[in-house]
Amino acid sequence: MVNKSVVVIIAAVVLIAGIAGWAFISLNQPEEKSDVRVGYLVGDLHQLARVVADNKTAFNNVSLFEKYGVNVSYPTGPLANGGAVMDALAAKLIDVGYLGAPPAILKRLNADNRVVIIAQVNNEGSSIIVKAGINTVHDLDQKTVATPGTSSIQHLLLLQYASANGMNVTQAGADLTPNTIYWTLVAPVNQKAALEAGLIDGAVGWEPYGSDSILAGTAHVLKWSDEIWSDHPCCVIAANRTFAETHQKTIARLLKAHVEANNWINSTLHDTGSADYQKLLSMAEGFSLRNESVVINSLAHIVYTYQITSQFRAGLKMFTQALIDQGLVAAGKLSERGYSSLDDFAARFADTKYLNMTASVTPVK
Repeated sequence: MVNKSVVVIIAAVVLIAGIAGWAFISLNQPEEKSDVRVGYLVGDLHQLARVVADNKTAFNNVSLFEKYGVNVSYPTGPLANGGAVMDALAAKLIDVGYLGAPPAILKRLNADNRVVIIAQVNNEGSSIIVKAGINTVHDLDQKTVATPGTSSIQHLLLLQYASANGMNVTQAGADLTPNTIYWTLVAPVNQKAALEAGLIDGAVGWEPYGSDSILAGTAHVLKWSDEIWSDHPCCVIAANRTFAETHQKTIARLLKAHVEANNWINSTLHDTGSADYQKLLSMAEGFSLRNESVVINSLAHIVYTYQITSQFRAGLKMFTQALIDQGLVAAGKLSERGYSSLDDFAARFADTKYLNMTASVTPVK
């Protein structure tokens, strides 16, 4: 006669195995809605992983997005800055956006834009470039520097660099005062032309636009961003929180493509004699509309990553505190949005759940 305890144990094992199998199958069956509307920044090589994941030439005529069952579309086309990406998310024109961390923080706290950071995109990869004759930050006294806007990490880097050197930063148009750098809004894609026209004396932006001006002789680099803040976080992927919560499998599949694209990029960058490296350069040239020399110089200053780490969360806290210190976010906004502290905000605003789900995602093509 079979012991009843044995029967119960066997039944429990079968039940657990069945649940595990269902979870695996469930995650790997595309949801009814596998379409994702995506926003991104114009020509920004920080976001090269998106370009790679959407490209078919390196992956047997199937993009990584397609490989993992996601239909990606770009209803807004390229956007000028991270603030515009956040506005598109708020207007529900897109479901997911590639943008810098600071504009995501700014709009989350100031405008109650309900998004969640689901992955990193890159670290570093920006620069402060200046015209000939300007060799130190003090040479920028009472001169004009273009930034992508107050919500951008590039703007914050300029503020940090100026402050560390005893300089003030004020929006152009105010009366000139000593020991002050004046900033004006110019999208990075247009900064080279503004420098050439003599409208600005310097610029801070993302790659490839700094390298483009440097190699053209329009400007020279004053500081690469890693010289201001080593290994600083930069771009992220943010999702509409409701979309992410109701389409978790779709988000996991999108991120699986993102993870694989990052791994391919980093492997390829270590094998510059390979055919894949030439494919990578071609993708970057086509997206940024810049030549191979500019692309190579740009890639040397960008760190591609997808992981949400403790170091990344520390960066979120630093960005948030900097936005508060500059008066761009009121100190009370954290509690108003339901966060008890900077630590609580950094812990909840970036959610590793979706990246963790990618471990169980398998190809559908």
